Amino acid sequence: MKKFAIIGCCMLLAASAFANQEPAMPNILFIACDDLNDWVGFLGGHPDTRTPNMDRLAQRGIVFERAYCASPICGPSRAAILTGMKPETSGVYNNKGTYIDYVPDAVSLPRFFKNHGYMVMGAGKINHAMGCVVPENYHEFGPDAGAIGGPFTWEELNMNPGKKVERKDIAGMSNTIESGIITNIYPGKVIQRGDLAATLPLNGIDNRTDRPANGYNTFDWGPVSITDDQMPDGMMAKWAEEKLKSQFTSPFFLAVGFYRPHQPWYAPAKYFEPFEGKDIALPPSVERDLSDCGEAARHYAHYPWSGSFATVQKFGQWQDALRGYLASVHFVDAQVGRLLDALDASPYKDNTIVVLWGDHGWELGGKEHWGKHTAWEGSMRVPLIIVPPAGMKIPAGREDGFASLLDLYPTLADLCGLDVPLHLDGKSLKPVIAGEKESVRNHIATTLGRSTFTVRKDDWKYIQYYDGSEELYDLKTDPNEFNNLVQQQGFAAELEIMRGLTPVDERFRQMVRYGQYKGIIDAAGDLRVYDMLHPKSGIGEQTEVSAEQPQVTAKIKAWLQAHPDKRHSILKN
Repeated sequence: MKKFAIIGCCMLLAASAFANQEPAMPNILFIACDDLNDWVGFLGGHPDTRTPNMDRLAQRGIVFERAYCASPICGPSRAAILTGMKPETSGVYNNKGTYIDYVPDAVSLPRFFKNHGYMVMGAGKINHAMGCVVPENYHEFGPDAGAIGGPFTWEELNMNPGKKVERKDIAGMSNTIESGIITNIYPGKVIQRGDLAATLPLNGIDNRTDRPANGYNTFDWGPVSITDDQMPDGMMAKWAEEKLKSQFTSPFFLAVGFYRPHQPWYAPAKYFEPFEGKDIALPPSVERDLSDCGEAARHYAHYPWSGSFATVQKFGQWQDALRGYLASVHFVDAQVGRLLDALDASPYKDNTIVVLWGDHGWELGGKEHWGKHTAWEGSMRVPLIIVPPAGMKIPAGREDGFASLLDLYPTLADLCGLDVPLHLDGKSLKPVIAGEKESVRNHIATTLGRSTFTVRKDDWKYIQYYDGSEELYDLKTDPNEFNNLVQQQGFAAELEIMRGLTPVDERFRQMVRYGQYKGIIDAAGDLRVYDMLHPKSGIGEQTEVSAEQPQVTAKIKAWLQAHPDKRHSILKN
């Protein structure tokens, strides 16, 4: 209910009578923010946040207050958005590779619009990469996200001097920036290049404390002495501003994938200033929060993705880290504002759909966790705004029906009057946007790795982990998920309903947890073993270790063969 560069054929012509005419179909401005949780003004997720530009966009469109990612991991979430397929359909469960490695014949969202005559342009992180990895999806691709979205080069971020760090931006493009390394040791690496002067890590925490296999500095935060346009996100905003000044002979799809507020939280110093000299509100927490959760949940909470909450506390950095995240959100909000100003000054203002989304959340101490990659609200809930073209005469408002990022593909096709592909797993939100329906679903499910699921229905939230352990929360009375109701009396009916709504991943027959190991029998009967505390990929379950762990594998195999009827189980020593 309503509550109120890869350069191809650019298809741009400079002064022609036709160029000044509005295309019949609406344009699309598609804005992504990486690791953006609900700490935005229009969702009220944090009292100290500063997001005036996202807030003004929210006042122009439809805010989906209960929007969720398909998976709280960059790769699977973005694969779901681009293909319209949930992880159980595409097979994308982790950050290894991109969707083309799993479903190479999928017609991606930008390719769909390209096939329908749109001029398709992109910049930054749209797919799970620092830049463009599928050139045929675009007519033109602009600036990439540089070295993890910051002003430093990969060599400057290298934590292991003398060891080469693999580039992670556009394949085949050479890095022309000369590293400004003065002192090449880590920690204490001194950088001086132009206006940029820094000693890494800025926060003083050696990244190798938690994840020595990372190779480059990511668990870091602090102000840097540069301008917006010296940041990759600023370069993207400038590039997109110029595109919105162009004269198009066809409708356009312009995707801008901002990297902030993804770690490391580097931003120009002016974005830190509003948060200096004041106590930042801490996320709600309770002692022994995870005492009523299973070991699988604790693995997800405590194993560091780039760094851990325990390390943040050990070094007394909680307040400074929150400032880093809020400053990064403030910075990317300013870049969003640049796009909105450029659109409003263009002839496309009234015939452009604007979409703003975050690929998943980020937890900063809640549930004893630092990062994403959990089944809790902090990782799953995302900002989502859709602004229809002015010509549709749809009033702005807020919707509390469930929405999924899987819905973006069918929704945009529907709003543009195109036939929605039948294979998509999401649902068009157009009836909700138009005020014809209150919701397109009565519950929603998200996927964490292989066969861990979260289900939301009404105010209830249910989590089923791959080992069969469970959590049940009443978010109306317990919005912070402090009180797991699974073992308490009086909730049998709610549990039965929620269990019945949990997806079954047909790719897998059996799952078992043996300490830190996850054993899987797939649909073909093959056994795979993953170390959930692996030093490189960790809980991302990317690296198969059966050959490295023959004794563990033999024990898991014997257990699964002896218990063929157990779909989810725990093998104890």
